Amino acid sequence: MTRHRSPAREQVFQFIVDYKRVHDGLSPVVREIAVGCVLSESSVKYHLLRLENEGRIKLKGRRGIEVTGGAWDMPEEEAG
Repeated sequence: MTRHRSPAREQVFQFIVDYKRVHDGLSPVVREIAVGCVLSESSVKYHLLRLENEGRIKLKGRRGIEVTGGAWDMPEEEAG
C-alpha cells in the first residue's frame, strides 16, 4: 500500500529544513511555520505530530525540531 503524503505536510517539512539552513540550525516556532506556509497554528501542530509519527522529525521542547533520516545541511561542494 502506497502512502499519500499531504502537500501541506510536505510544505511544513520543507519550511523547517529551509529555515534551519538559513538560521544555522535553529528551529522555527509554530507561528513562523504557520505564517510561512499560510496555515493555521493548529494545522501546523497537527502536521508536526504527523511528521514525528512518520519518523521524519523529532520534537524537542517548545522550539526544538530535529530533522531525522538525513542531513538538512547542504553538502560542502554545493554550499560554496
